[in-house]
Order: sequence, then structure tokens, then C-alpha cells
Amino acid sequence: MSSKKLVFLDIDGTLLYEGHPISEKTAKALSQAKDNGHFLCICTGRAYSETPDEMKKFDGVISAAGACVMWKEEVLLAEYFSEEETKLVTDLLDEAGAVYIMEGFENLYMKKEIRESFFRRMEGFEERERFLLGFFLKTLPCTFTEEMKKVHKCSFFYGEKDHDWLKEKLKKWDMSVTSFSQAETRGNSGEITKEAFTKGTALRYLSRYLGIPIEDTIAIGDSENDLEMLRAAGVGIAMGNSSDFVKQAADDVTKPVSEDGVYHAFLKYGLIGHT
Repeated sequence: MSSKKLVFLDIDGTLLYEGHPISEKTAKALSQAKDNGHFLCICTGRAYSETPDEMKKFDGVISAAGACVMWKEEVLLAEYFSEEETKLVTDLLDEAGAVYIMEGFENLYMKKEIRESFFRRMEGFEERERFLLGFFLKTLPCTFTEEMKKVHKCSFFYGEKDHDWLKEKLKKWDMSVTSFSQAETRGNSGEITKEAFTKGTALRYLSRYLGIPIEDTIAIGDSENDLEMLRAAGVGIAMGNSSDFVKQAADDVTKPVSEDGVYHAFLKYGLIGHT
């Protein structure tokens, strides 16, 4: 592939895993691909407010599972929950007995009583699970949901109702529920987003904005919220650590994140050369 490519990269389970930073090999591949004239865009389920600073320096950042699209630090598109949608989601998750975090462009929001209760419950978790969830929760402000502004999406954990219950309740509001990539948080955990805004719609939007044909786009991801992105791209590549249904939806499968899957994908598709 000699033409310049627009490459979309998920974060968790693709560039990062279990609190590890981007590996040296993958970091060099990213740098070399950029030096070769290719464009790199983060495409994450995380809100912009929880995207690592070093990843905000990519050419583009698609955050909140497609609800916010940025290019060269300029916001091109941003979609937020309405007050009515926010109340619907929080009421449903309160009813489901779930721990939840409302994720905004500038801040993350969590009820103080829910946060304190959940940290008490975490004392009984396995060490690895406690680390992953603690890493995600420890920096959150103790902010009541009434103070929320510009919320893109919601993440929730350990609800007493399953995804089918939530999906049925949210269907008429055109909102969707997807699972996280981390095995420890599957089941009655996941994220709630507006159905019209996915990583796939964001990929197509940015491709049109930049005038880059879809056939010159590559997407790499590992989880359920990456499915639309993988299907929309000219080439969709699943990480080796992906679930089987994600691999089946992709055009190709690379090695797991722990084995520098992004590096091997870049090499295979001609974004970089052998070093």
C-alpha cells in the first residue's frame, strides 16, 4: 500500500492493556508511520476527559465511542445527552443497582455515595480485578449527577439487571448498550451511548471531512464498540485478544496487544518497513 492512509486506533486492548503503557515497539511503529506521511487518529470509547495526554497529540481524536470528533485539536463534531436522556439513564441504572460514571468532554461525574459504596465492595475482589477497576475509578471526582455538563456517554459496572433489560428500556430512546473489552468487566457492565453516533459514523465523517477515500482507511480495535469502526473502514483489523465475534467481523486479525499487534499490522499493511 503506497498511498497515504488514515489509521484509526482504539486505546484499551489495542494500544494499552492492564495498565501497561504503549510498548516501545508499538510506539516506534506509530512514530514511523507518521514520518511516512500516514495520518493517525485515536478512536476510543473513553471520553476526551479521560484520554491520556500523549494520545491527544495524535492527528485526530475520536472519543466517547464516536460522539466527539477532533482533528488537530479542533472539535469538529460533539454530541451530548439531553437533560431528559441523562435522567433516563441515571434512573435506569439506579433501578438496576449499578455503579455508574457519566462521562463528559471536560469532566467525569459520579455520585459520591455510589463511589464510596463501590470502593468498599472492591475489597472482596480479586487483586487483578481490583487493580483494573481502581485504576479507572480512583481519579474520579465525588460529583453529584445534578452538576453534570456536556455528557457524551455513561459507563456502568455490576448491574443487577442484564444487558437485555437495559437494551429494551433504552431502545425507544435510540440509545445502545455495549460491553467493555476487559474480561473482568463483561456481563452486567458496559457503556450506554446514543445509537446514531458510533466509532463507524465518526470514521466516515472524518474520512469525508479530510477528503480521504474509505478504501484508504484502516481501523484496529478489539471490542464490541469497535465493530462499526471495523466494518466501516477500508480494512478492519481485530486484535488477537479480541472476542471471536469481533474477529469474525474484521477483514484481518493481528497479534494480541501483549505481542505488539499494532506493530505487526502496520508492518503487514505497508505503513512501516522492517527496522
